[in-house]
Amino acid sequence: MRISQFQKYSQKENTVTNNVLLMLSRLNDLNVGYYKSIIELLNEGNIQQYYFPQPIFSQQVVMKEGIIDGHIEVKASKIVIETKLNTKEFIGKLVKYSGVFNENSQNQLWHLSSVKYDENEALEINKRLKETYPKLNIQFNNLSFSDLIENLEGIFEENTHDMELRLLLNDFSNYCIASDLISNEEYKLLFVPTGFSYNWNQKHKIYYCPSNWHSQKFKFFGLYNWKSVRTISEIETTIIADYNANKDELRIRSRGHTEEQIKRLKNGLLELKENHNGLKYYILPKDGTYETDFRKTSHGGIQGYRYKDLRDYLSIIDYKDTKLIAEELKKVTWK
Repeated sequence: MRISQFQKYSQKENTVTNNVLLMLSRLNDLNVGYYKSIIELLNEGNIQQYYFPQPIFSQQVVMKEGIIDGHIEVKASKIVIETKLNTKEFIGKLVKYSGVFNENSQNQLWHLSSVKYDENEALEINKRLKETYPKLNIQFNNLSFSDLIENLEGIFEENTHDMELRLLLNDFSNYCIASDLISNEEYKLLFVPTGFSYNWNQKHKIYYCPSNWHSQKFKFFGLYNWKSVRTISEIETTIIADYNANKDELRIRSRGHTEEQIKRLKNGLLELKENHNGLKYYILPKDGTYETDFRKTSHGGIQGYRYKDLRDYLSIIDYKDTKLIAEELKKVTWK
C-alpha cells in the first residue's frame, strides 16, 4: 500500500506507522545519505553490514576470472516495522513477522514503541530469531520514538545548513510529543554543548539559546564540554528576554520569575557584554548543580543538543536525587 500523506486510518497505530514511514520517505527525498545515516545510527553500531539504499558503482573489480571494468550492484534489503503505542508486542508474534525475510539480504526487524524491551527480552528475541530462521541474517532493533528523534537530531547537527531537514525534524518531533509517543520526561536529560562559554555558564549557572529550541519536555539539564557532560541539575526557571549591552537594559518577555533570578541574569549578561534579542535563558540552581563526567566514547564531539533517557544508562531506583545521579553518571559512558 502506498504511504499516504494524510491521516486516514481509524486505528492510531496505523496513523503513527504512516507518519514514521512518511518521515523516513521524506528524509530519503531530501538526501539519500540522510536516510542511509539514520538507518545505520538506529542500529546503535550493531549492524552486521553497512546499509546500502542505492546502487553501488565500482570499477576495476578483481575476481577470480579477471578484472571487471565496470560494476553496478544493488544490494537487497528489507526492513519490517512493528509499531505499538505504549505497549510491547508479544515476542512470539514479533518473531513470526521475520518469515517475510530473504537469504542474501540485509534484513532488519524493528519494534517501535514508547516502551522498549528490557535487556533479557531483547536477548530472548535474538535467540528465537536464530533458532527459527537459522539461514537468515536478521538484525533486531529495539527502538523508541525518542530514538528516532535523537538520531534525526544527530543528522541535523552535521547538516545545519539544510532548512528542509530542520523543518522535518521539528514537525516530526512536535508530532511525537503531541501524540504522547514520548513520555519519559521525568527521566530525560537534555545536555548542550558549551565550547568557549563553559566557564561563564558554570560561574553564573546560566545557559541561553534561541527561544524555539528544545521542544521536548525534560527534567534534567547538563552542560557538555570536551566530550563529556560536566554538570547536571534541574532548571530553576526559564526566562525569555532581550538585553541591550550598551545601555545595560534587560527587557523580560516571560512571567513568574523572582527578583533574585532576574538580578542573576542581568549580572551574568553585564559580564558577557553582548546584545541579545528574544533568547531563552535557563537559570540553574546555585546549590543544586552537580559536577559529573558522563563521557562520550565514540569519535568526534557534538554540534548541537542531545536528549538521553537516564534509564538507559543507570540502574538506580530514585531519580529524584540529582546528586546521586551525578555520581552514577561518572561510572557510565555513551556513544
